[in-house]
Amino acid sequence: MRYEFLIGLRYLRARRRERFVSVIAIISLAGIAIGTFALCVALSVMSGFEKDLRGRLLAFTPQVTVERTDGGVWNPSELEEKIAAMPGVVAAAPFVTSQVMAVSSADSGAPGLVSGGILRGVQPHDNAVLKELKDTLENGTLADLETTHPVTIVDKGVKRVVQLPGAILGKSLAFDLGVRPGDAVILISPASLGAGIGPPRLKRFVVTGFFHSGMYDFDSTLVFVALKDGRALLADDSSLESGLELRLVNMFDAPAVRDKIAAMAGPDFEVKDWTTANAPLFAALKLENLTYFLVLLLIVLVAAFNIIATLVMMVMERRKEIAMVRTMGARAASVASIFLTQGAALGVAGTLIGESAALATVFLIGKYQLIHLPADMFMVSAVPVQLNPWNFILVAVATITVCLAAAIYPALQAARLSPVEVIRYE
Repeated sequence: MRYEFLIGLRYLRARRRERFVSVIAIISLAGIAIGTFALCVALSVMSGFEKDLRGRLLAFTPQVTVERTDGGVWNPSELEEKIAAMPGVVAAAPFVTSQVMAVSSADSGAPGLVSGGILRGVQPHDNAVLKELKDTLENGTLADLETTHPVTIVDKGVKRVVQLPGAILGKSLAFDLGVRPGDAVILISPASLGAGIGPPRLKRFVVTGFFHSGMYDFDSTLVFVALKDGRALLADDSSLESGLELRLVNMFDAPAVRDKIAAMAGPDFEVKDWTTANAPLFAALKLENLTYFLVLLLIVLVAAFNIIATLVMMVMERRKEIAMVRTMGARAASVASIFLTQGAALGVAGTLIGESAALATVFLIGKYQLIHLPADMFMVSAVPVQLNPWNFILVAVATITVCLAAAIYPALQAARLSPVEVIRYE
């Protein structure tokens, strides 16, 4: 080990007359550890919230969608086969979607509560794109959408049994409509009302299940029905399909897959991916992460000023020793290295202490869900965390860099000391 490092580490051990300098060094070390701890915990919590939010959004937002730019009728079967064969694509399935009005029925058969919603016609059978929907179902199954179900309704005061196709509603939407599994609900296409030509287009369904994603925008609006029933409600032509939705092996490959599909499909098709559909939200999350990082880094900066004060006082205390080392042949750069070593040692020690404590804290929060939240306000019942190694590496690099920068001024002052001037007055 070089003598500069040995001397620098030895200087951190205070002698009796230098207790005050040692106390300031300990305070600096504690400040670095606390700042590092706060930074790592905050970034882990923010990463956990971002991951949880992204998972909930992508549960009902297709990773990639392909639609006709002119909105015309088209049969996507040929394009679907080509896309499904592309590397990185797990599955592709047709869908149809539109805004609808959902109307429940009173016991007398009269219209009950009304709520706006978004209809999604999907292929229920063997559709890997709907994996997240399956995971959030609280009642019923996707297979219920494929068949009709006997339901007793009241029509003009007369009870009769009819066969109705199934529909899966968001839990909040079902609550707004006051319906339960087995109840009938009428879906009306607003486009047919706005046209003013002929009777409005509507279709009666039976509620076969609920889903609960934790995202109010989804739970309060989405209605899933079979693709054929969605097309029957929204248009006369049974071949009408608004587009294809894709599921990928790695969702972060969505932009690259989007570009490949756009080049293959041509200008008549519009290809979108989840990163562009939710770009403002994820940009806001990244900005929030950066803000937390910069604000909490101020704790480390405060500790860095203590390091400057500690090393400046140490240079003043060690003037004679510095002069002796210089007269023995040490270069100015070597003297500067002694005090840079002290700054680096404080930074490394504080970082190790802070990150070790943060790692243990984040692990315990994630494993035992120590911090609980009201689920109706925050979508989650406990604070989510994610142990991202890059967050810890970034914090370590930033902290040690700040500590080294704080040691530069005292190191330069020590290097500029003239041995002759020091010894002359001693």
